[in-house]
Amino acid sequence: MRIKTVVASTLAIALILLGSTIVQLPALANEPDPEPGACRAEPLSESALITGSSEITDTSTTASDLLIDQPIPWGEQPSGDWIAGETSVSQLGGVEQDRLLGVPMDVIDWEQSKAAEQTATLSASYTYPSALDWRNFGGEDWTTPVRNQGGCGSCVAFATTSAIESRLEIAMGDPDLNPDLSEAHLFFCGSGSICTNGWYPSAAMDFARDTGIADEVCYPYAGYDQTCSVCPDWQSSATQISSWIGLTDVSDMKQALADHGPFEVTMLVYLDFYYYTEGIYEHTWGELRGAHAVTLVGYDDSEGYWIAKNSWGMNWGENGWFRIAYGDCYIDGYAYVPLVDQPTPTYHLDTSVIPEEGGTILADPSVCVIDGCEQGTEVELTATPEAGYEFTGWAGDASGSSDSIVVIIDGDMNVTANFSSTSDGGDVRIFIPLVIG
Repeated sequence: MRIKTVVASTLAIALILLGSTIVQLPALANEPDPEPGACRAEPLSESALITGSSEITDTSTTASDLLIDQPIPWGEQPSGDWIAGETSVSQLGGVEQDRLLGVPMDVIDWEQSKAAEQTATLSASYTYPSALDWRNFGGEDWTTPVRNQGGCGSCVAFATTSAIESRLEIAMGDPDLNPDLSEAHLFFCGSGSICTNGWYPSAAMDFARDTGIADEVCYPYAGYDQTCSVCPDWQSSATQISSWIGLTDVSDMKQALADHGPFEVTMLVYLDFYYYTEGIYEHTWGELRGAHAVTLVGYDDSEGYWIAKNSWGMNWGENGWFRIAYGDCYIDGYAYVPLVDQPTPTYHLDTSVIPEEGGTILADPSVCVIDGCEQGTEVELTATPEAGYEFTGWAGDASGSSDSIVVIIDGDMNVTANFSSTSDGGDVRIFIPLVIG
């Protein structure tokens, strides 16, 4: 695989060659969120590429690549590691294609800085594997089905919900959970936007954290402009993330994928991407069309690519998925990672008495016997004998001979109270002599 390092000065020269005006981006500190820009192709601004470091590592982009080319018919595409062909989106008109791209170009730099502000400190000792694919992890598929955003620039909503859905399955340990969150609720209620405006990832993450997302049944997605019309009881089925973090380091991204699953990234889209059918994509020909949000679900270090989920339906790419070379099209410039709380494990405390008629056990709190208690919960057990019996001690996951004992719940537990009969206080038995004769 070819790796090219593009220094900031080279990018600046390329931008001069573009002959376009640099878009003024919003200030990063103490400024309100930017208004969504139009979902249309715009020249890439200098600050959208120069990220504060002295150089950017990229697998395909050079200064000449940044020039807006005349489109080359896909049939004349130079040979490489991917195959171009007619797809469900390559046959669309230019305006319809542009509506598939919902991340405004003029917020790319702002979004990366926003991600950097939210970056968590990860361990310097990385433990991620050399390859990972959540579509087949431990023999199970931890992703949800590929969906289609239609003729609407709502890719941010699809990339956000897709990441959260997978992380819910992973947190719950259930690959068959298959949650289906409402992209319409997130996009049309969260942004108050229309399809031609697009949206930006940080705002979508904030909405998922602060408000929550209804499920698809509550507000179905239609693929065109909709008013915010969520069902009346949507909160009862809404999903909220606890928080989100931003990542700008590739190793941190791989570790985050390995630890808790997929997350959202943005990428630049060139004309040839519409014609992608299979293989490891690298931008080869065609002009810059805009920016797009997708979901990363895996990677492969040996061949140097990311695995991503798109929202253009299953008739594009590798059944809706694609592989893309590390660093290509700004795919790993920054990432937004939704944090889904893993449920606290709960354990049951089963109690029994021997003999059964000898007495009862009182548990405080009693919920541990009924619904289960969190790990580490202290439970006081008290044995109460019935008349004619006495308590003689505990058995199972408890010991001692006192009438009460405290157990600490550290797993599913079984505790037995032993009772024995006595002559004192027992039922009075009347013997009637048997007279024979």
